[in-house]
Amino acid sequence: MRARHALLTLLLGASGVTLAYRAEAFPLFAQNWRELSPSERYDTLRNYQQHERLPEDSRHDIEKRYERWQQMSPEERARVRQNYERLQQMPPQERDRMQRKYEKWRQQEAPSQ
Repeated sequence: MRARHALLTLLLGASGVTLAYRAEAFPLFAQNWRELSPSERYDTLRNYQQHERLPEDSRHDIEKRYERWQQMSPEERARVRQNYERLQQMPPQERDRMQRKYEKWRQQEAPSQ
């Protein structure tokens, strides 16, 4: 539930939706919002709106992944980012092969979760 609150706080804080209590409840996010460029604010608002339109189970899945991300150490997060960057640099055929391999692994891991 803490991750859901953090994610929703992030989405609300970055969405630009005017809430009477935002300044008191989310001072850090209000400050971060002011630091965003207009295009970053627009993108953030679109992401928030897209998130709100998702079915509840999809939103829940996103929130669970966000919770796992929050629980990672900085080193683990750096490794994930590095792996993602490496994946993006691969030729399309190699990326597709890796995606198929990942999906196969994920299907094998799903029952044990």
